[in-house]
Amino acid sequence: MATTLTKVEIHCPECGQTQMESENFISTVCRNCGAYYKSVHAPGRSRRKVKRLKVKKRELACAECGALQEVAEEAQSSTCLACGRHLELGHREILGEHLGNLSLEGELVIWPKGNFGGSRARAARIVLHGRASGFLEAQERLRVEGQAKIRAGASGGILEIKAGASLECGDTLRFSEGQIDGELRCAIARFEGPLKVGPHGRVVAEKISFTELTVESGGQVHAQAETKTPR
Repeated sequence: MATTLTKVEIHCPECGQTQMESENFISTVCRNCGAYYKSVHAPGRSRRKVKRLKVKKRELACAECGALQEVAEEAQSSTCLACGRHLELGHREILGEHLGNLSLEGELVIWPKGNFGGSRARAARIVLHGRASGFLEAQERLRVEGQAKIRAGASGGILEIKAGASLECGDTLRFSEGQIDGELRCAIARFEGPLKVGPHGRVVAEKISFTELTVESGGQVHAQAETKTPR
């Protein structure tokens, strides 16, 4: 007795042409456009390829040893491959005493009663109300909003001292540029670019250097000044 094959209706994935094929067909050719395609039940069709997403990374310098390494953009913490130091990648606030180094990709805020007691803190932005015993590195900006003190010096992008605020530093300050609307007292301040002193600004230092100095009416500068040639 002959077996009757059951037919099923299929659609060409290229042109949409409908045609009848055996229900257990493995592959066929479209009678309209000639496209070759397989049955959804053919061996291997159920094995979908998994597309691995490429993890976006960013470069980070360890605040402890300075070693450069790559970390995932979404990571909140990491470990230095060179020295093993734990690195924080988000934001941080210091309300009291903090011992140990910090490396942040976000913002570090040191409040009036706060003191950074480590040897080095690195962050994209630092807002300083209180004290820092260690060195501060603010890649984008160090903004002083209170009566602040830094013992070991600081460096970074822009040094900004708000009106009514003051910064006393016992070591060298190195920044790309400065905006002083409050008071700055330090040994040496070096600016790779311009230094602007507002009408209520006051700078008292042994030595300062800059490419351009602007002092608004009422502002004061008491220091040995050196003009640098722009790079």
